[in-house]
Amino acid sequence: MNARFLKTEVSPEIMISLHGKNSESSFWISQTTNSGTVEGKIFFPDKESDKLVIFEPGFPGGGSTQFEAIWLSKLLDKGYAVFLVRHNGTLIQGKYSANYLNSPERQELDKERGFGVIGSKKDNTLKDWLNEPLVALEIFTPHLSNVILCGHSFGPLALFHSLIEFAKKEPELTKKISRVVSLSGSIGKIRSKIDPILTIWFDHLKTEWARERVEIGDAQISTDIFEAAHIKINKEARIIPKHIEFLAVSSWGDSLDSTDEIVSPIESIDFINSLGRGYLILDKRERGDKKLGRMAHDMEALTSQEILNFVSDSWLPASQISEIV
Repeated sequence: MNARFLKTEVSPEIMISLHGKNSESSFWISQTTNSGTVEGKIFFPDKESDKLVIFEPGFPGGGSTQFEAIWLSKLLDKGYAVFLVRHNGTLIQGKYSANYLNSPERQELDKERGFGVIGSKKDNTLKDWLNEPLVALEIFTPHLSNVILCGHSFGPLALFHSLIEFAKKEPELTKKISRVVSLSGSIGKIRSKIDPILTIWFDHLKTEWARERVEIGDAQISTDIFEAAHIKINKEARIIPKHIEFLAVSSWGDSLDSTDEIVSPIESIDFINSLGRGYLILDKRERGDKKLGRMAHDMEALTSQEILNFVSDSWLPASQISEIV
Protein backbone atom coordinates (compact mmCIF):
# COMPACT_ATOMS: atom_id res chain seq x y z
CA MET A 1 0.00 0.00 0.00
CA ASN A 2 1.24 3.46 -0.93
CA ALA A 3 -0.27 6.78 -2.00
CA ARG A 4 -1.56 5.21 -5.23
CA PHE A 5 -3.78 3.02 -3.05
CA LEU A 6 -6.21 5.91 -2.51
CA LYS A 7 -6.84 6.41 -6.22
CA THR A 8 -7.06 2.74 -7.17
CA GLU A 9 -8.88 1.25 -4.17
CA VAL A 10 -10.59 3.88 -2.00
CA SER A 11 -11.37 6.88 -4.27
CA PRO A 12 -12.06 9.46 -1.52
CA GLU A 13 -14.65 12.17 -2.08
CA ILE A 14 -12.08 14.70 -0.85
CA MET A 15 -8.39 14.08 -1.44
CA ILE A 16 -5.94 16.93 -0.83
CA SER A 17 -2.19 16.50 -1.10
CA LEU A 18 -0.57 17.98 2.00
CA HIS A 19 2.43 20.27 2.15
CA GLY A 20 5.43 20.07 4.42
CA LYS A 21 7.07 16.94 5.79
CA ASN A 22 5.84 13.71 4.15
CA SER A 23 4.03 15.85 1.54
CA GLU A 24 4.72 13.34 -1.21
CA SER A 25 2.81 10.64 0.67
CA SER A 26 0.28 12.38 2.93
CA PHE A 27 -3.26 13.46 2.16
CA TRP A 28 -6.37 14.92 3.72
CA ILE A 29 -9.25 12.64 2.78
CA SER A 30 -13.01 12.43 3.33
CA GLN A 31 -15.18 9.43 2.59
CA THR A 32 -18.84 8.59 3.16
CA THR A 33 -20.60 5.23 3.47
CA ASN A 34 -24.10 4.31 4.64
CA SER A 35 -22.69 4.47 8.18
CA GLY A 36 -21.62 8.12 7.96
CA THR A 37 -18.60 10.23 7.08
CA VAL A 38 -15.00 10.18 8.20
CA GLU A 39 -12.32 12.81 7.56
CA GLY A 40 -8.70 13.10 8.46
CA LYS A 41 -5.07 12.79 7.41
CA ILE A 42 -3.59 9.62 5.98
CA PHE A 43 0.16 9.05 5.83
CA PHE A 44 1.96 6.38 3.82
CA PRO A 45 5.44 5.01 4.53
CA ASP A 46 8.16 5.15 1.87
CA LYS A 47 7.96 1.42 1.24
CA GLU A 48 4.98 -0.75 0.30
CA SER A 49 2.89 -1.65 3.34
CA ASP A 50 -0.13 -3.74 4.21
CA LYS A 51 -0.44 -2.37 7.76
CA LEU A 52 -2.74 0.54 8.65
CA VAL A 53 -3.18 2.18 12.06
CA ILE A 54 -6.52 3.98 12.42
CA PHE A 55 -6.34 6.53 15.25
CA GLU A 56 -9.52 7.93 16.81
CA PRO A 57 -8.94 10.98 19.06
CA GLY A 58 -10.79 11.96 22.22
CA PHE A 59 -12.75 15.11 22.97
CA PRO A 60 -12.55 17.54 21.28
CA GLY A 61 -9.96 15.94 18.98
CA GLY A 62 -6.51 17.34 19.67
CA GLY A 63 -5.09 13.85 20.11
CA SER A 64 -4.67 13.45 16.35
CA THR A 65 -2.44 16.53 16.19
CA GLN A 66 -0.49 15.21 19.19
CA PHE A 67 -0.08 11.82 17.51
CA GLU A 68 1.26 13.48 14.37
CA ALA A 69 3.72 15.62 16.31
CA ILE A 70 5.09 13.01 18.72
CA TRP A 71 4.60 9.46 17.43
CA LEU A 72 3.89 9.41 13.69
CA SER A 73 7.43 9.42 12.26
CA LYS A 74 8.48 6.23 14.07
CA LEU A 75 5.47 4.31 12.76
CA LEU A 76 6.09 5.48 9.20
CA ASP A 77 9.75 4.48 9.49
CA LYS A 78 8.65 0.98 10.52
CA GLY A 79 6.33 0.60 7.55
CA TYR A 80 2.92 1.49 8.99
CA ALA A 81 0.41 3.65 7.16
CA VAL A 82 -1.50 5.86 9.61
CA PHE A 83 -4.95 7.44 9.37
CA LEU A 84 -5.53 10.22 11.93
CA VAL A 85 -9.25 11.00 12.23
CA ARG A 86 -10.66 14.50 12.78
CA HIS A 87 -14.11 14.61 14.38
CA ASN A 88 -17.24 15.52 12.44
CA GLY A 89 -18.42 18.90 13.68
CA THR A 90 -14.93 20.28 14.31
CA LEU A 91 -14.91 23.99 13.48
CA ILE A 92 -12.84 24.73 10.38
CA GLN A 93 -12.45 28.50 10.64
CA GLY A 94 -12.60 28.89 14.43
CA LYS A 95 -10.12 30.40 16.85
CA TYR A 96 -8.49 27.01 17.53
CA SER A 97 -9.08 25.29 14.19
CA ALA A 98 -5.51 25.62 12.95
CA ASN A 99 -4.33 23.36 15.80
CA TYR A 100 -7.14 20.81 15.69
CA LEU A 101 -7.10 20.38 11.92
CA ASN A 102 -3.39 21.06 11.51
CA SER A 103 -4.16 21.50 7.82
CA PRO A 104 -4.31 24.90 6.11
CA GLU A 105 -5.23 23.00 2.93
CA ARG A 106 -8.48 21.75 4.52
CA GLN A 107 -9.26 25.21 5.87
CA GLU A 108 -8.80 26.68 2.41
CA LEU A 109 -11.16 24.11 0.89
CA ASP A 110 -13.89 25.12 3.33
CA LYS A 111 -14.00 28.57 1.76
CA GLU A 112 -15.38 26.83 -1.34
CA ARG A 113 -17.64 24.24 0.33
CA GLY A 114 -18.99 26.50 3.07
CA PHE A 115 -20.02 23.94 5.72
CA GLY A 116 -17.86 25.51 8.41
CA VAL A 117 -17.35 22.15 10.12
CA ILE A 118 -15.70 18.82 9.35
CA GLY A 119 -18.03 16.25 7.79
CA SER A 120 -20.76 16.13 5.18
CA LYS A 121 -23.40 18.03 7.20
CA LYS A 122 -23.67 20.83 9.74
CA ASP A 123 -25.83 19.09 12.38
CA ASN A 124 -23.42 16.44 13.68
CA THR A 125 -24.01 14.64 16.98
CA LEU A 126 -22.02 12.25 19.11
CA LYS A 127 -23.56 9.41 17.09
CA ASP A 128 -21.52 10.62 14.13
CA TRP A 129 -18.36 10.46 16.24
CA LEU A 130 -19.14 6.89 17.35
CA ASN A 131 -19.41 5.82 13.70
CA GLU A 132 -16.20 7.45 12.45
CA PRO A 133 -14.07 4.29 12.97
CA LEU A 134 -16.84 2.18 11.43
CA VAL A 135 -16.69 4.22 8.22
CA ALA A 136 -12.88 3.90 8.19
CA LEU A 137 -13.13 0.14 8.66
CA GLU A 138 -15.67 -0.13 5.85
CA ILE A 139 -13.52 1.76 3.35
CA PHE A 140 -10.07 0.42 4.23
CA THR A 141 -10.36 -3.12 5.64
CA PRO A 142 -11.45 -4.89 2.40
CA HIS A 143 -8.19 -3.81 0.72
CA LEU A 144 -5.68 -4.52 3.51
CA SER A 145 -4.33 -7.50 5.41
CA ASN A 146 -3.64 -5.90 8.80
CA VAL A 147 -5.61 -3.12 10.51
CA ILE A 148 -4.79 -1.84 14.00
CA LEU A 149 -7.16 0.40 15.96
CA CYS A 150 -5.80 2.95 18.42
CA GLY A 151 -7.58 5.72 20.30
CA HIS A 152 -7.36 8.15 23.19
CA SER A 153 -9.99 8.99 25.84
CA PHE A 154 -13.35 9.04 23.99
CA GLY A 155 -11.60 7.42 21.03
CA PRO A 156 -11.61 3.81 22.33
CA LEU A 157 -15.34 4.10 23.08
CA ALA A 158 -15.92 4.90 19.40
CA LEU A 159 -13.48 2.18 18.33
CA PHE A 160 -15.29 -0.56 20.25
CA HIS A 161 -18.73 0.75 19.34
CA SER A 162 -17.70 0.63 15.68
CA LEU A 163 -15.86 -2.68 15.92
CA ILE A 164 -18.91 -4.42 17.41
CA GLU A 165 -21.09 -3.14 14.56
CA PHE A 166 -18.45 -4.08 11.99
CA ALA A 167 -18.22 -7.61 13.43
CA LYS A 168 -21.98 -8.00 13.02
CA LYS A 169 -21.94 -6.73 9.42
CA GLU A 170 -18.64 -8.12 8.15
CA PRO A 171 -17.49 -11.01 10.37
CA GLU A 172 -15.04 -12.32 7.76
CA LEU A 173 -13.32 -8.97 7.41
CA THR A 174 -12.65 -8.75 11.15
CA LYS A 175 -9.97 -11.41 10.58
CA LYS A 176 -7.84 -8.57 9.21
CA ILE A 177 -8.05 -6.56 12.47
CA SER A 178 -5.26 -7.60 14.82
CA ARG A 179 -5.62 -5.42 17.92
CA VAL A 180 -7.15 -2.45 19.69
CA VAL A 181 -5.03 -0.06 21.76
CA SER A 182 -6.79 2.15 24.31
CA LEU A 183 -4.93 5.17 25.70
CA SER A 184 -6.79 6.47 28.78
CA GLY A 185 -9.95 5.02 27.26
CA SER A 186 -13.42 5.91 28.50
CA ILE A 187 -14.80 2.39 28.16
CA GLY A 188 -16.05 1.39 31.60
CA LYS A 189 -19.42 0.42 32.99
CA ILE A 190 -21.96 3.11 33.88
CA ARG A 191 -23.30 2.33 37.34
CA SER A 192 -25.73 5.21 37.89
CA LYS A 193 -27.09 8.40 36.35
CA ILE A 194 -24.68 10.33 38.56
CA ASP A 195 -21.63 8.32 37.52
CA PRO A 196 -18.62 10.69 37.70
CA ILE A 197 -17.74 10.24 34.01
CA LEU A 198 -21.26 11.33 32.97
CA THR A 199 -21.06 14.41 35.18
CA ILE A 200 -17.63 15.33 33.82
CA TRP A 201 -18.80 14.84 30.24
CA PHE A 202 -22.02 16.85 30.66
CA ASP A 203 -20.28 19.74 32.41
CA HIS A 204 -17.52 19.80 29.81
CA LEU A 205 -19.92 19.89 26.86
CA LYS A 206 -21.64 23.00 28.22
CA THR A 207 -18.46 25.07 28.37
CA GLU A 208 -17.54 27.89 26.02
CA TRP A 209 -14.20 26.09 25.70
CA ALA A 210 -15.94 23.14 24.01
CA ARG A 211 -18.19 25.27 21.79
CA GLU A 212 -15.18 27.17 20.48
CA ARG A 213 -13.83 23.90 19.08
CA VAL A 214 -16.68 21.60 18.03
CA GLU A 215 -20.39 21.59 17.27
CA ILE A 216 -22.12 18.37 18.34
CA GLY A 217 -25.50 19.53 19.59
CA ASP A 218 -27.22 19.59 22.98
CA ALA A 219 -25.09 18.65 26.00
CA GLN A 220 -27.72 16.40 27.59
CA ILE A 221 -28.47 14.56 24.36
CA SER A 222 -24.75 14.00 23.81
CA THR A 223 -24.33 12.75 27.38
CA ASP A 224 -27.23 10.30 26.91
CA ILE A 225 -25.59 8.99 23.71
CA PHE A 226 -22.28 8.73 25.58
CA GLU A 227 -23.94 6.73 28.37
CA ALA A 228 -25.72 4.39 25.95
CA ALA A 229 -22.46 3.69 24.12
CA HIS A 230 -20.73 2.63 27.35
CA ILE A 231 -23.59 0.29 28.16
CA LYS A 232 -23.56 -1.16 24.65
CA ILE A 233 -19.85 -1.92 24.39
CA ASN A 234 -19.74 -3.65 27.78
CA LYS A 235 -22.91 -5.63 27.12
CA GLU A 236 -21.81 -6.74 23.64
CA ALA A 237 -18.03 -6.91 24.16
CA ARG A 238 -17.81 -10.65 23.53
CA ILE A 239 -19.06 -10.18 19.98
CA ILE A 240 -15.51 -8.97 19.28
CA PRO A 241 -13.58 -11.91 17.76
CA LYS A 242 -11.15 -13.59 20.14
CA HIS A 243 -8.14 -13.20 17.87
CA ILE A 244 -8.20 -9.40 18.32
CA GLU A 245 -5.78 -8.43 21.09
CA PHE A 246 -6.69 -5.65 23.53
CA LEU A 247 -4.17 -3.40 25.25
CA ALA A 248 -5.31 -0.73 27.70
CA VAL A 249 -2.79 1.93 28.77
CA SER A 250 -3.73 4.17 31.70
CA SER A 251 -2.07 6.93 33.69
CA TRP A 252 -2.00 5.46 37.18
CA GLY A 253 0.96 6.56 39.24
CA ASP A 254 1.73 6.76 42.94
CA SER A 255 0.87 10.44 43.41
CA LEU A 256 -2.26 12.50 42.85
CA ASP A 257 -0.81 14.38 39.89
CA SER A 258 0.21 11.13 38.17
CA THR A 259 -3.28 9.60 37.99
CA ASP A 260 -5.71 10.30 35.16
CA GLU A 261 -7.83 13.36 36.02
CA ILE A 262 -10.77 12.52 33.71
CA VAL A 263 -11.03 8.79 33.07
CA SER A 264 -10.55 6.41 35.98
CA PRO A 265 -8.14 3.58 35.19
CA ILE A 266 -10.83 1.30 36.65
CA GLU A 267 -12.68 1.81 33.34
CA SER A 268 -10.01 -0.24 31.56
CA ILE A 269 -10.40 -3.02 34.14
CA ASP A 270 -14.16 -2.90 33.61
CA PHE A 271 -13.79 -3.49 29.90
CA ILE A 272 -11.16 -6.20 30.27
CA ASN A 273 -13.69 -7.97 32.48
CA SER A 274 -16.49 -7.45 29.93
CA LEU A 275 -14.29 -8.66 27.08
CA GLY A 276 -12.91 -11.59 29.03
CA ARG A 277 -9.31 -10.84 28.10
CA GLY A 278 -6.80 -8.05 27.64
CA TYR A 279 -3.70 -6.39 29.06
CA LEU A 280 -3.48 -3.41 31.41
CA ILE A 281 -0.37 -1.22 31.23
CA LEU A 282 0.01 1.35 34.00
CA ASP A 283 1.97 4.43 32.97
CA LYS A 284 3.45 5.87 36.15
CA ARG A 285 5.46 8.66 34.50
CA GLU A 286 2.64 10.98 33.41
CA ARG A 287 2.25 14.20 35.39
CA GLY A 288 -0.46 16.81 35.44
CA ASP A 289 0.37 20.48 35.89
CA LYS A 290 -2.55 22.92 36.11
CA LYS A 291 -0.32 25.95 35.64
CA LEU A 292 1.00 24.59 32.36
CA GLY A 293 -2.38 23.24 31.27
CA ARG A 294 -0.96 19.71 31.12
CA MET A 295 -2.85 16.62 32.25
CA ALA A 296 -1.68 13.12 33.04
CA HIS A 297 -4.74 12.11 30.98
CA ASP A 298 -3.06 13.40 27.80
CA MET A 299 -0.33 10.72 28.00
CA GLU A 300 2.29 12.95 26.39
CA ALA A 301 5.12 11.02 28.09
CA LEU A 302 4.55 7.93 25.96
CA THR A 303 7.45 7.52 23.57
CA SER A 304 7.16 6.71 19.88
CA GLN A 305 8.86 3.36 20.56
CA GLU A 306 6.20 2.52 23.13
CA ILE A 307 3.41 3.40 20.70
CA LEU A 308 5.16 1.26 18.10
CA ASN A 309 5.22 -1.64 20.56
CA PHE A 310 1.54 -1.23 21.37
CA VAL A 311 0.42 -1.42 17.72
CA SER A 312 2.81 -4.22 16.72
CA ASP A 313 1.23 -7.68 16.59
CA SER A 314 4.63 -9.17 17.40
CA TRP A 315 4.71 -7.45 20.84
CA LEU A 316 2.79 -8.16 24.03
CA PRO A 317 3.41 -7.08 27.64
CA ALA A 318 5.28 -9.56 29.83
CA SER A 319 2.26 -9.96 32.10
CA GLN A 320 -1.44 -9.13 32.09
CA ILE A 321 -0.79 -6.14 34.37
CA SER A 322 2.47 -4.29 33.85
CA GLU A 323 4.04 -0.87 34.50
CA ILE A 324 5.92 1.84 32.65
CA VAL A 325 8.10 3.65 35.17
